Amino acid sequence: VDTLSIIREYGLPDKFPEDVLEEARAAAAAFREDDLAGRTDFTGDLVITIDPADARDFDDAVSLLIDPRSKHWQLAVHIADVAHFCPPGGALDKEARKRGTSVYLPQRVLPMFPEIISNSLASLQQGRVRYVKSALIDFTPAGQRTRVGFHDGAIRARKRFNYDQVSQILEVAEAHGAQRAVTADVDEELVALLLRMRDLAMILRKRRRKRGALELNMPEVELEYDEQGRVSGAHFAKQDVSHQIIEEFMLAANEAVAEHLAGLGVAFLRRVHPAPDPAKLEAFRDFARGLGYKVEKTVDRFTLQRILEQSAARPDMHAVHYALLRSLKQAVYSPDEEGHYALASETYCHFTSPIRRYPDLTVHRQLGQWLLTGRAGGAEAELHALGQHCSKMERRADLAERELIKVKLLAYLEERLGTELEVIITGVADYGFFGQAEQFPVEGLVHVSTLSDDYYYHDEAAHSLTGRRTGRTYRLGDKVQVKVVRVDVQRRQLDFRVSDRRRERGEVREEPPRPRPGRRRHQESE
Repeated sequence: VDTLSIIREYGLPDKFPEDVLEEARAAAAAFREDDLAGRTDFTGDLVITIDPADARDFDDAVSLLIDPRSKHWQLAVHIADVAHFCPPGGALDKEARKRGTSVYLPQRVLPMFPEIISNSLASLQQGRVRYVKSALIDFTPAGQRTRVGFHDGAIRARKRFNYDQVSQILEVAEAHGAQRAVTADVDEELVALLLRMRDLAMILRKRRRKRGALELNMPEVELEYDEQGRVSGAHFAKQDVSHQIIEEFMLAANEAVAEHLAGLGVAFLRRVHPAPDPAKLEAFRDFARGLGYKVEKTVDRFTLQRILEQSAARPDMHAVHYALLRSLKQAVYSPDEEGHYALASETYCHFTSPIRRYPDLTVHRQLGQWLLTGRAGGAEAELHALGQHCSKMERRADLAERELIKVKLLAYLEERLGTELEVIITGVADYGFFGQAEQFPVEGLVHVSTLSDDYYYHDEAAHSLTGRRTGRTYRLGDKVQVKVVRVDVQRRQLDFRVSDRRRERGEVREEPPRPRPGRRRHQESE
């Protein structure tokens, strides 16, 4: 019921029209794994996929060699060739364009394509021959890109890994040697591949940081369920070296494709992240200075990067990351040449997830057109409209996912009033502050009326509430011990109260929280 209510509230399509299903079934019936006509045969290469343990569609696979003579890295990024099964203007294409993106809700996925396409025909399943668009990228030993080649290809993934498996293999190999990481399911060749991938990824990551890429620590929420499918807890998703490997390789492929299309003079859907407003950067600078960071008068990306790096070892890390997040603009899809600020990339697009993002599919089609004819085209006015639509659909999907997670967590806490949590202050207003639990990813309000030990005034520039008499301060990023005191699932509101020994002894009178204004959702940037 919770899931259906969110689907209806956001107008999410949860069923495919019959003509779309018929076209998908026809594509599946026509597909033959032994038909590699017009494709480069990569089926004999050592290719793997690395995805979450519960993933059902696999749209990217990788392979990596080292040239024995030049010592150059030879990276192959293979992406599911969805465009082969989805001709422009057909029923599948129209429905995918309308949806714009797959929607990943807790315990349910609303795919952009029917499952016969997304989870079978186009999914890069272990041991199955699958069609791909391949980017072959050559790097020097220091990670500088030298050559790029593109192919309509076919692969047969040797092994499907999940992130936890890769992390465990790399940890064992690091501590005890590569031979100790070999198991019945993972041979020496696969272990050696994973170690090569880790080494190149760390080189590429270092180069990105050197050019000023920003890395905000904003982990995703993962719900936990009992045997009946009810929420039994939650945690933040782990982002370790296994995730970084895939992230770096996908970024490299996205950038290589974008630069290739830009070099052809073609209008295409870029992933654009505009530079932040100077006034917001100045506000962030003042905030960071208030926390004791040394910040120059002029704030550039390297200044921001240095502050983020310094905050990693400090208790105010969350304050810094949240404040910077709010200073940045949203990333969008557009043919405009604005670059990607957070990635420090002048030319960037999304190419690596055509199963779940329509902009990636448009890029695949243009690349396929070039491979076939040596030319590619793109109508800028049409791409502007499409970019706005896809950006809107992406925001809708993100909002729906966050809202359903919130509903499920509130339903869980409704039966656990009085639970004590340690929260990090994520927002401060004149009527109170919001806190997000560290051990349980849910956010609630501590209304200023419940802070009865003093009269608190709001300092907007410092993102803080400060007591006039006691000087006690609640500031963005601070850790505070709170209790869950009220849950309203229908209104999607959660109220905390600061835990106070004097209150527990009954020495401080607690008034019910005042009605509060609606909370604006924070905008996030990729």
